[in-house]
Amino acid sequence: MKLFFNISSLLVILTALLMTGCGEEKYTGPESVGPTEVNTVMNEAFADASDDVKKIVQDMLVSYSKSEFPKASAITQALLSRKDITDSQRQMASRCLMTVNDEMQRAIAEKGDRKAEQYLKHLNANK
Repeated sequence: MKLFFNISSLLVILTALLMTGCGEEKYTGPESVGPTEVNTVMNEAFADASDDVKKIVQDMLVSYSKSEFPKASAITQALLSRKDITDSQRQMASRCLMTVNDEMQRAIAEKGDRKAEQYLKHLNANK
């Protein structure tokens, strides 16, 4: 009887320790991709897309590569509104949109990009 009590007590203590050590991580939403990864991940995600969608993706990537972030953002948002892309394509485009918008914020802060600043003001005003 005493041995049973010690083992059950030990199991309760171990269970409590494991439960406190394994905190539940909260989902904080999607993460952006790295600025240098946008081209690669978008081309991979849309490799099987229709020619029409691929053209939109390429237009977005050209704008992004030229640091035309407002244009890249608008194109990506238009892409996301399409019904002919898959859920995984939509998720990747959303993650890349976050990157584009992060780069736009950086361009505003570091270079005083007025076009980007006006574009963000317009977006925020029309939410």
